[in-house]
Amino acid sequence: MTASTEGKRASIFVSRTSIDGGARPEPRDRSESMTRALQSKRPSLLIGAKTLHEVYGEDEDEGPRFVRFVINVYRKWGYMIAKHAWLAIFIVIFISSLGIVNIFFTPQQNDITGYTPYGARANREFQVYSDFFASHGQPIATYIFGIAKDNGSMIRTEHMEEFLKVISYASSNITLHDDASGKDLSFYEFCHSFCLANEPIRQFAGGMKVFEQGLSTARIKLNYPTSTVLGTSFSLQPNFFGIEFYGENDKEDGEDDTQKLLSGDNSSTNATVNRRAITNVKGVKMIAALLRAEQREGWGDKKVKEFEMKVVDHFMNHYDNDLITVYPFSQTYVEEEMVRGGKIMLPFLVIGFIIMCCVSSFTVMLRAFYMHQENYFKIVLAITACITPILATATALSLMFLFGLRFSSILCVVPFLVLSIGVDSSYLMIHEWQRVTKHAHENPIKGDTVGRRMSEVLSEVGPAILISCLTNLFADLVGSFTSSPEITLLCGGNMLSMCVAFIYQMTFYCGLMCIVGEKEIERDDVAVSASVVDNKTKNIHVQIHQKVARNHSLARTPSKFQMHTQPIVSSFMHKYVKFMANTIVSMTVVGIYILYLTITIWGITRININLSTKKLFAGDSPLNNLEDLRVKLVLPHFSMVTVIVNEPGNFTHPERLKSMNRMVRDFESLNGSWGADGTKYFARDYQTFLSSWEDDYINLEDEEDPVVLDPFRYNEEDLKYFLRWSEYVFWGGLVKTKNITRDKKDLEVLDKFVLTAGYHGKELGEWVQRGHKLREWRNVVDQYPEFKAEVYHEDGQYLDLIDNMVTDTWQAIVGALMCMGLVCFIFLNNWFTVGIASLSVLSICCGILGIMSWFGVDLDPITMAAMIISIGFSVDIPAHVSYHYYTACSHGSSSSPEDRLTQCLSSVAFPAVQAATSTILCICSLLFIDLYMATVSCQIMIICVLLCNVHGLIFIPAILICMDKLRWAFRPRGSQKRPRISPRQRSNGNRAVRGTLAPENSDVPDRPAV
Repeated sequence: MTASTEGKRASIFVSRTSIDGGARPEPRDRSESMTRALQSKRPSLLIGAKTLHEVYGEDEDEGPRFVRFVINVYRKWGYMIAKHAWLAIFIVIFISSLGIVNIFFTPQQNDITGYTPYGARANREFQVYSDFFASHGQPIATYIFGIAKDNGSMIRTEHMEEFLKVISYASSNITLHDDASGKDLSFYEFCHSFCLANEPIRQFAGGMKVFEQGLSTARIKLNYPTSTVLGTSFSLQPNFFGIEFYGENDKEDGEDDTQKLLSGDNSSTNATVNRRAITNVKGVKMIAALLRAEQREGWGDKKVKEFEMKVVDHFMNHYDNDLITVYPFSQTYVEEEMVRGGKIMLPFLVIGFIIMCCVSSFTVMLRAFYMHQENYFKIVLAITACITPILATATALSLMFLFGLRFSSILCVVPFLVLSIGVDSSYLMIHEWQRVTKHAHENPIKGDTVGRRMSEVLSEVGPAILISCLTNLFADLVGSFTSSPEITLLCGGNMLSMCVAFIYQMTFYCGLMCIVGEKEIERDDVAVSASVVDNKTKNIHVQIHQKVARNHSLARTPSKFQMHTQPIVSSFMHKYVKFMANTIVSMTVVGIYILYLTITIWGITRININLSTKKLFAGDSPLNNLEDLRVKLVLPHFSMVTVIVNEPGNFTHPERLKSMNRMVRDFESLNGSWGADGTKYFARDYQTFLSSWEDDYINLEDEEDPVVLDPFRYNEEDLKYFLRWSEYVFWGGLVKTKNITRDKKDLEVLDKFVLTAGYHGKELGEWVQRGHKLREWRNVVDQYPEFKAEVYHEDGQYLDLIDNMVTDTWQAIVGALMCMGLVCFIFLNNWFTVGIASLSVLSICCGILGIMSWFGVDLDPITMAAMIISIGFSVDIPAHVSYHYYTACSHGSSSSPEDRLTQCLSSVAFPAVQAATSTILCICSLLFIDLYMATVSCQIMIICVLLCNVHGLIFIPAILICMDKLRWAFRPRGSQKRPRISPRQRSNGNRAVRGTLAPENSDVPDRPAV
């Protein structure tokens, strides 16, 4: 072959080489014309330097002023970071290393009231309750629950004896070190007011033992709710749960016992057969003991928590018995289980990181092979893209802890969220770098530097990255002000992490890309030099080399991977666009979308609202079993309300005491009340105490009506003796006194006190019904404002969610939507795009809530927070699609919907699918964690990502196409008709478009075909 022939072929090859490195034959049909459209010049995601050039032409003063300012800043920053790349990398690594060390040495702290909404009444009630019992700090309050392993009754003799041994061990053998005395004190040694809290259990067991031994039981009555032993009455309600009473259907049980006696079975006695003579209780499913004591001065909360955890550790790890199962419970144990729930997430972060690194490396190398730029530097960039969000999260959380914010377990979700979302910006930078590099290969610039390339990359994708950062920031900002303290921590941690991730991407990651870019430029220079030497050695005609150098200094043949995949992808895109542009298909998709909205809105109307403590613990936590037992056995039989009376006043005034008695009777008259038997009101015991000193003492055991203190016989001077009397010493923990001087006398008078009332009913096992009951209790105390009484219930912090959750949710969604719309308008300056994006986000939010409702997930602060965080990145793809479809009109008002959709999807489809795939695979690591907050966050993120892509790639295109066709169908008479364009004319038009948007007229090259 002659040199002239070789040169001619080389010249032909160069002239027909596309910017993607592949030959372009003349189009022969519409499919090839569509392929050519896919390869035409495309704007970047949302808006960048090239998009401004396309939409507004050569005039640099046109376009949104803020966007032009941002692009100019990014251009300058590209040159700056290239000069100081190593310094930026060193600073980021140093700061993030300090942050990681700080996190490892920061203990986790959880607040069981942290999910209560801001301004909720339960917050004030809990504070008043805590202040009443915490004279020197957090009191000791440890419950010990016992159930039979065979699921039988706990009042069987051997089971009762074993549970009494449990109480004795916990009260005598588990100690707390007292620094003042230098001794290890047991509960019996440091308790004061509540030492006899478990006495009803002993009295009941003793009475049953006396009965079974056949001794006299004339003065023993072991009934529920109130029993009497030797003239002393006590309530079984705080200790016995899951009560089964004797009834008319128990005849067969008595016959069975009789048959045992007749057959010589001595295991049953006449006492067993006639047990109903002294008790109405047939069986008890669960017994509860209480170790409660006030903290002494000098102990500190740390010692209290150590004692409570000693009790938990013994009965959970060292106690084993064939008869009963013991469940300890305390506030400290709850907090420790919440901490453990957060810690079990951390190992799975490694799994998510490995998954993300694999996905990132695969997709980046796949693109590199397509662009014919494969090298090991791309793997470094792909892995570092996953490391950057982790470093940013460590720095952000460390900053929060340095400013005094606590390390809550819910913050352990933040690394997963930031990793799955933050890596997308690095993908944009890598892809844009590859396009800039390819353009530099094919259109060389004298004195090309890595700073110029980085400047072009940031000026093109920087605005899109900034938009994503701002949308996430504003969504988290709204969420942090519309919910509870725990959700504020979550949203604040995620917001700060995303901000730091943006900073690290602009410094650490850009610096690394500059260093990698220098290596690539050096390798390309070596390749060019080798090519020139090789050409001279082979004596190839110098004219050919000059022509090649003038057109493509490093012209490369397309890779085999590109040659095989490009036709497949282009063909698929053509078929998909043609399918979606079909009128019947687009209208069917719109109908499906309407059905989707109908089903999701229906789901929202039936969503349940609650937050039980089970959602805060790991799935294997023993507290989950205890919570089930509480709902099943405790609440339906005895739901107790605690009323703290802060200003009782002087009860020597008759009207004051009568008013207090009326309030107590109002509590006892509510539906489901146990009446006076379930009420603890010190005035009634005080009446008994005063009556016992009078000659006309009445036998109060025979009275059916509750004793009410006579206002005219109230004596302030005897109150201190009442509180110190051995039979009533427990009132010392429920009645607070103060010292005053009146009529030159020093008196110890009533300051504040606590009364309790009990309620029953199967409906109290449901959250909504307990919420109604809580409102009834609050209505009662609100009728007596002079006492400044507060109502406390152990579920009050969660029950207030029922009223606040709906309001908080819609306010958060509306606030986030407004912020999203504002950000989109500032950058895009297009109301059409803002409207479509905002409505799409609203539709996605409806979809998340509706689908989660159909899956049986409740609406709670964790669900709401995960949805708000999802809003931040759900706006991207709908905004991309609507904006690109709108800007496609710049090619002419006669452009068909097919052409607009082709231009739109060619820019959005691959980044959307890649981001969705990486996000889903990374966040799926949370599914391996048996923890509610992890599972719900994962489910919502996956649903959001899928809905986001379905809206962007299916629903929105179909709606836009239908709108386009309706606009043309109902155009005014006499308006210009859309011309019919033949395939050959369309092909010529595409070539004309490519001519006006040639790469030589832009600093940034075309985006390669998908």
